[in-house]
Amino acid sequence: MFSDSIKDILSKQEITTRFFEKNGIELAFIFGSIIESKSPRDVDIAVLFKNYSFKVYLEIYEALHKLLKVNNIDLVVLNRTNAAIKLEALLKGVLLFAENKEGLLNFIADTFFEYEDYRHFKNEYTFNFHKRSLEGLSMSERKLNRERIETYLSKLDEAVFQLTRLRESFSSYEDFKSKVDTRELCVHYLRISLESVLDVCRHFLAVKGVSITEIDTTSIIELSGEKGLIPYEFSKKIRGMAGMRNAIVHVYWKLDYEAIYHAITQELTDFDDFVRYVKLFIERESRSSQ
Repeated sequence: MFSDSIKDILSKQEITTRFFEKNGIELAFIFGSIIESKSPRDVDIAVLFKNYSFKVYLEIYEALHKLLKVNNIDLVVLNRTNAAIKLEALLKGVLLFAENKEGLLNFIADTFFEYEDYRHFKNEYTFNFHKRSLEGLSMSERKLNRERIETYLSKLDEAVFQLTRLRESFSSYEDFKSKVDTRELCVHYLRISLESVLDVCRHFLAVKGVSITEIDTTSIIELSGEKGLIPYEFSKKIRGMAGMRNAIVHVYWKLDYEAIYHAITQELTDFDDFVRYVKLFIERESRSSQ
């Protein structure tokens, strides 16, 4: 049974639908304490922007206050929040608006896939946080597990070697696409390469410490740049690796083979640079502990 607060908002759904359509919102959910409590602390509304900017966020935030006639709105940006909050909005919230059915279904699928990655990171983060707590947060050195990093880099090196070998067997995109066995082997080794990069970044962030709310599958590489594992400009250059990995693993039935071909023929050196930067970081870390 919905609370009176939700009923009041849902009674304005025709008005809010027009508002969301006009202001470039793809999806909107109401969730949080207004769902779970008869005396909610605030009104949590989660929205997915077509084109997010902080300026647009402020405009939407102010307009929703006036439209719904409430003072305690908490506007959550689904474009920028982590998978756990997205999943809460989906599973426990009420859908206020969906621009179209396909967009909603894509968001649902992407959220469940993201959550698996998020849970993997959170488990490692929790383990390392517990370890640091036992040592004393201020005393812990927060060193990377060098053996684990070397394992990830070794997998990456082998996968890139195989990709370099395989790309010699095709001379054009049409050739690549027509050689099904070679093409799918390339996809396999590219996936291993991308996952190795993400594994290194996850371990780095889990060990060094980062707010759980900062973690999002599509920004984990850039966050590693912000925290110093690799140069920030380089992290911005390769941040798309996370999205490509997700597409290969989760959306295999409609892969963008042109993008995969481009990555294999034009961008393998990015993996070499990533390995070089990570090894430089480990060397600096080792010297600082001597």
